[in-house]
Amino acid sequence: MLKLGAVRYASLALFTFLSAFVLAATDYDNAPTVGPAKGWLVIQGGGNVTNETKERFVTLAGGPNANFVVIPTADEREFNPDQYRAQMARAFDVDVENIAVLHTRDPVRADSSGFAEPLRRASGVWIGGGRQYRLADAYLGTAVEREIKALLARGGVVGGGSAGATIQGSFLVRGAPSADNSIMVSPGHTAGFGLLPHSAIDQHVNVRGRERDLDPVIAEHPDLLGLGIDPDAAIVVHGDSFFVVGGQVAIHDGKTHDGKPYYFLSSGQSYNLKSRSPEGQEESPLALRVITAQRARSPSGPVTRGAGVLESRETSQSRAIHYECGVSLYLGNTVYPARPDGERQIKIWAREANTDQLRAYTCKF
Repeated sequence: MLKLGAVRYASLALFTFLSAFVLAATDYDNAPTVGPAKGWLVIQGGGNVTNETKERFVTLAGGPNANFVVIPTADEREFNPDQYRAQMARAFDVDVENIAVLHTRDPVRADSSGFAEPLRRASGVWIGGGRQYRLADAYLGTAVEREIKALLARGGVVGGGSAGATIQGSFLVRGAPSADNSIMVSPGHTAGFGLLPHSAIDQHVNVRGRERDLDPVIAEHPDLLGLGIDPDAAIVVHGDSFFVVGGQVAIHDGKTHDGKPYYFLSSGQSYNLKSRSPEGQEESPLALRVITAQRARSPSGPVTRGAGVLESRETSQSRAIHYECGVSLYLGNTVYPARPDGERQIKIWAREANTDQLRAYTCKF
């Protein structure tokens, strides 16, 4: 029988070990920021990935000639690696020769240095959809998870949709290995990769009526930030904030908002992860709604031309225009804040694909 002192020592040692494990899982880049200090997360709600989400992911990885890794393990099917590489190349408009497919269901193999080697050469990782428990069972605590975090620490980008979104959180929801995907908390399957610490991430929210599904999880774990992402939306995380791309994201912060335990952020809005509050939007009398968009490069940088609607935010007036803007603009649910800036000219606020900074750009019409 252990003496009392020995028991206390063993308990302290266990606590120290667990604390170190949690720290390693949440502070993988030794940075003071909540999200990756150098790297980026692109967390997408499932379904079809929008052009804007694709372009931001590829640009943040270093462009179409960068080295990419795609992980399809969440899917129940087995894949022909060559076919999957070609599919990824077509979907993201990147060089097929620079795509490695990483897939196993064996955590022992996933923990081998040779298996994880493609991640050391990559600057972009995309984690596919399916069931998130398959990703947890195969990769948690292995060389694959460690190398994904090392990629972020050196400035790379990790993206994923559906299960590939949920696994990026620290608390895994819908992790049950059973066929019932409605189970929000499954004992033994509650740990995600923790790429976004202190978070629980749900997906396919609006099309599957999941707006309230994170409520009991956050009520039980008030330290978590709940993020429910629509399938046409994504969030781009860097440092202490994220911004929304495409559709809407439901924020579950343990508070009541207009009688509901969540509220929505829309495309273009940003959120401070330290203060856990939305960041202020640019006050503007007008808004540009993009109808068509053709992006090109000029000597001075990106240019977008197309048709749009210039709307007044103070009245119900609007007018159809053809525009030319010195920034990449995208179709979808994004409405760009704008103000007059001279004869047939406006200033709009937007983010170029390689940054999270909101800046003013000139548009002619």
